Amino acid sequence: MKHLYRISLFLNACFLVFAAYNYGKSLFYHESVKEEQTPIIQNITMVEEAEEAEETVDTAKQEIPVSSQKATTTADTIYVIESYDHGTEETTEKEETIPDQYIGKTREELEDIIAAYSDAPSLSDLEKGFASMELKSFSPNRLVVTKNYYSDLKNENFYLLVENEYINVYYSDLKTVYLYTDILLSDLPEDIQQDILNKKYIESEEELYNFLESYSS
Repeated sequence: MKHLYRISLFLNACFLVFAAYNYGKSLFYHESVKEEQTPIIQNITMVEEAEEAEETVDTAKQEIPVSSQKATTTADTIYVIESYDHGTEETTEKEETIPDQYIGKTREELEDIIAAYSDAPSLSDLEKGFASMELKSFSPNRLVVTKNYYSDLKNENFYLLVENEYINVYYSDLKTVYLYTDILLSDLPEDIQQDILNKKYIESEEELYNFLESYSS
């Protein structure tokens, strides 16, 4: 019996050793597989994150509005002045260097500048019977303006009229504006105010310029 008992203990011990060996081997195998799978999982995660990042960038690009920059003139823009004389019905065209104040301007900005010039033209233009100026065509490469003249009226007489409290100069037809001024009626002596309210008559350009020089601010 003792012999059988010893054999039984020996077999149990062998079984326990074998079971422990198999458990350790199984545990080692699972850890090895886990370590091998970890880089793969990490790579898959990195690829997925990279794809998500690209999608985010693409979406952001789509959401960024495209800036619309308006066309402007440059120092190289061709500047053409088209002059039309309503008296003779003749049109002349002349290419000049673009004025400094016209450089780097949009169409809207140029229209404002030209409108201001029409209200206060140069003396040389006035002497030629200047009536108005307008923007005919616009592009960064070529700019064309039209100046209108009435040569048959340039030596005529004038009238001073009040409009919106300011003094303006008209040709003798009382329809065509010769010049808009910045002279307020209220800034003039009372006797001249009354004359202008009655459409003050100006006999010549010399008399007109003397008046403007005396009362312009």
